[in-house]
Amino acid sequence: MTGGWIQLDGVEQILPYDGWEFEQLRRELLDCLYQNGYELVVPPLADFVECLLGGTNDDLDVLTVKTPDYVSGKMFGIRADMTPQVARLAALHLPVQQQPVRLCYFGSSLLARVPSIGGSRELLQFGAELFGSSSLESDCEIIRLMIESLRIAGIDSLSVSLGHVGIIESLFEQFGYKKSSIENALLDALKRKSKPELDTLAGREGPQAETIEVFSNLIELNGGIDILDEAKYRLKSVENNVPQLLSEFERVVRRVAEENDGVSLHVDFAQVGGYQYHTGVIFSAYGPGYGQPLAKGGRYDSVMAAYGTPCAATGFSGDLGLLRRAIRGECKKAVMVPLNSTVPREHIGALIERGERVIHQLPDQARASLIHTCDREFICQAGEWRVVPLAIEGEI
Repeated sequence: MTGGWIQLDGVEQILPYDGWEFEQLRRELLDCLYQNGYELVVPPLADFVECLLGGTNDDLDVLTVKTPDYVSGKMFGIRADMTPQVARLAALHLPVQQQPVRLCYFGSSLLARVPSIGGSRELLQFGAELFGSSSLESDCEIIRLMIESLRIAGIDSLSVSLGHVGIIESLFEQFGYKKSSIENALLDALKRKSKPELDTLAGREGPQAETIEVFSNLIELNGGIDILDEAKYRLKSVENNVPQLLSEFERVVRRVAEENDGVSLHVDFAQVGGYQYHTGVIFSAYGPGYGQPLAKGGRYDSVMAAYGTPCAATGFSGDLGLLRRAIRGECKKAVMVPLNSTVPREHIGALIERGERVIHQLPDQARASLIHTCDREFICQAGEWRVVPLAIEGEI
């Protein structure tokens, strides 16, 4: 009969021997954020749709599972991203306009569709948000915490890609394409890094040749930190506030490089991210063998205004499920207390106090059946209780 059970596409269940590895990593990540002064919040899994989407773009709306609420008659949904909920919580209940507020979170999110081939619809999302500070130091702090979190998860060979949505937005404003069909077409070309698409936009009703050249430069401006010098040369003729934004972006990138040894930095001026959502520096972290970002984030100063409390905001989030390969086999195995053992209870208590897991062998439980959870046993040798390697020779 079990063959008739079909699991929902894109969701997974955490089986024994994996669950404690996830929980152990969750605790270590939250401990890291706690030690850096971030307060833990737990938003509700479900809420009215407008509460789940406030201040974000249509991309999140499409990913949100929705259903009628037969009590209120309104639509409610299951969150697809925790960041808008945390932003709303901060705007309505915390003094984000008077002082910086640091919040962190962990919980499940559900997507209405699989975002990519082989992706998951259920996310074990963790992250941190810093409200009330527009300083470059706050951007650097969030990026440092993202890197530190992934290192805790065992991702050592990290690559971080950085961009600045504010520079792209400023160019749209200067050329008069803000909130137009041309803006969307240019964004699509930047996302795909397609210069031929840009060339096809040029014409009597489209962008002029000099405008196309500027956006073509954005596509070409990607590489190591040295690309920042090239960007200042190529964008020197651009007016508006681009030079100031470029200077601030450079300061962030160079500081991130100084504070995070061993991390490979990639600068991408055509990185769009959540364009209608983010407003400044954006970033994504990658690890070897992973086909999608392990964590990502950026500045989103305009979101808080949707809740009536305008203030600066930046943060990052990641999916613990993506880190499964990195943590597999990391959970410590237990100490077995053999059947009919006369070990004093205070000795068992001492083992537990020093962080050991202790499993008592049951009368109908063969020693060999414990090899998946135990690698040592607690026995009395020469009148002294000792933890020794679990011996199961001839029992398998």
